[in-house]
Amino acid sequence: MSNPNINPKLKAEADAMIARGRTLVEQGRLPEATDLLNQAVKRYWAAGDFYSAAAQTGNYGWLLRRLGRADLARPYLEHAAQIFDDIGLADFAERHRFAANDVASVLEPDFLASLPPAVRGALERGDGAGLQAALDALPIAEQQLIFEQLSAAGVVSDVSEEQAEAAVQQFEPLLQAIATVARGDDSERADVEQALEDLERKGWQIRQPVLKIWQGARNRGALTAQLDPSDAALVARILAILD
Repeated sequence: MSNPNINPKLKAEADAMIARGRTLVEQGRLPEATDLLNQAVKRYWAAGDFYSAAAQTGNYGWLLRRLGRADLARPYLEHAAQIFDDIGLADFAERHRFAANDVASVLEPDFLASLPPAVRGALERGDGAGLQAALDALPIAEQQLIFEQLSAAGVVSDVSEEQAEAAVQQFEPLLQAIATVARGDDSERADVEQALEDLERKGWQIRQPVLKIWQGARNRGALTAQLDPSDAALVARILAILD
């Protein structure tokens, strides 16, 4: 169930800004996306939804990491950690603070200078496709070493296919319930929404894609574009159920 102390109108406005911001990020329009994020966070605060203010700030940091912009991610992760501390969610604060510090260490100038030029250039440009191409061109041993270092900072994902499949199996009942709501049966929607909020607090990022699916979206590429492999696998499974 939703928190009755949260202003639903302001929260809806903030949610819409976050969704628009994700689209802008996909288009490479980071300054505009950042401006929308800042506006959304202010609305979350005004709405009394302090958890979303923290979570969406952190989500933007995680998103920047996945896009190869770990340097830009650090302040958002640190800010999210501070908000989580302020609202008494110490575990979430620690997770975000650790991620922020990890980003700082792996992207120190000496480390960047030690990278092959193509890898370093892709990181500095925030070019995810270019980074993958640069890694693929390296000798296997060097590729593995650099991949492990970048993976530790969240710049690249090391989630295996087996882990993604395990996540799907773990959440299959919830995914079935999500699909049921998408087909028009709202009898369990409140429980599903609560479950999605709980998962988001634990770091899973499928709530926004699910809301889009409930609104009729079915384009797998668009729905999973900014998700890590495990989250993307969950969304793909929902779409498969609905197919």
